[in-house]
Amino acid sequence: MNKALKVPTALYALLVYILIILFSILSLKFFPMLFAPLFFSIIVVYLFNPLANIIEKKSGLPRGLICGTLMLILVVFVIFVVVKLFPYLIDQMENAAQKFPDILKKFAKSMKVVNDYITRNFSDLIGGIDIMGKIEGLISDSLMNFSRVLLSSFSSIYDFLVILVYLILTPIFSFYFLKDIKKLEKTFCDLIPVKFRKRVKKKFKRIDKILSSFIRGQAIVVLILAFLYSLGLSVIGLPFAILIGIFAGLGDIVPYFGTIVGFIVSLIVGFVHFHSLNSLFLILLVFVIVKGSENWFFYPKIVGKNVDMHFVWVIFSIILFGKLFGFWGLVFAIPSSAVFKVFFNDLMKSYKNSELYRE
Repeated sequence: MNKALKVPTALYALLVYILIILFSILSLKFFPMLFAPLFFSIIVVYLFNPLANIIEKKSGLPRGLICGTLMLILVVFVIFVVVKLFPYLIDQMENAAQKFPDILKKFAKSMKVVNDYITRNFSDLIGGIDIMGKIEGLISDSLMNFSRVLLSSFSSIYDFLVILVYLILTPIFSFYFLKDIKKLEKTFCDLIPVKFRKRVKKKFKRIDKILSSFIRGQAIVVLILAFLYSLGLSVIGLPFAILIGIFAGLGDIVPYFGTIVGFIVSLIVGFVHFHSLNSLFLILLVFVIVKGSENWFFYPKIVGKNVDMHFVWVIFSIILFGKLFGFWGLVFAIPSSAVFKVFFNDLMKSYKNSELYRE
């Protein structure tokens, strides 16, 4: 008699991981008031834990004092950003939302020949759609809606309370997680059955390495991109340079999204403002240099090779997670897919060592 095929442990681990990811995303999607502070506090712990460890080792101070000081600095910084930077960004967005329709009309007028050519020769494909009109409405509405979201966050009592809860709970959760991280790790390990403990700890060490590299590295990279895009576009004299640069940099939390949108908006604004192909070349040069620097220097040096994903896999993950889960899906797409590779590779290894494969 043939032996019944044994379900590999790696498959169970992969299924459990998928369920954890689904639970995390759906919890954030449907219960953000409760789970969002926990999520942000985990991000804060990943960002500050190495610094806390270094200070503790070098100074010998109590870890609670170190963690409390770091969280106080974080709170002061966030308050400074909210009070000083947000009003400026809101003002810039409102200004851009008012001026962008006129900019796009001028751009559409200049590009009328191309628009007419596309409409005349590809009418069967686009159905006589006014391409420039659609682009104008899309970008203008996006800027206006984003501005309204930021304004409503401060004008609506409910939204203000939500932000207040986040600002209060996130540092509190972060402080206790950061202070007691070793105790939490020990408590979790003690719950694992003894015969699986070594294997599970090894797996979580690999996952922690991936998440640490991605979270800390991506945070540093997007800030560098926002600064370099803002600086480069300001040097060439592009209107709304800082606003476009910040959006292009921070928008690359979702890979390539911020750069692509920022580049398109920069070209449209630059074409209308400069009336010169040389200036458009300078805009292209800024984005090529900054994005090239990220791909060839900043990302490999800062994020490292732990988050090693093929371009096709990155795009597929973003499309799939974004389509299924919206905003939180986009946030989870890259790190969860990178960790998925760990479990999937273990499953493939288990399969190739199985009797089914060898026979």
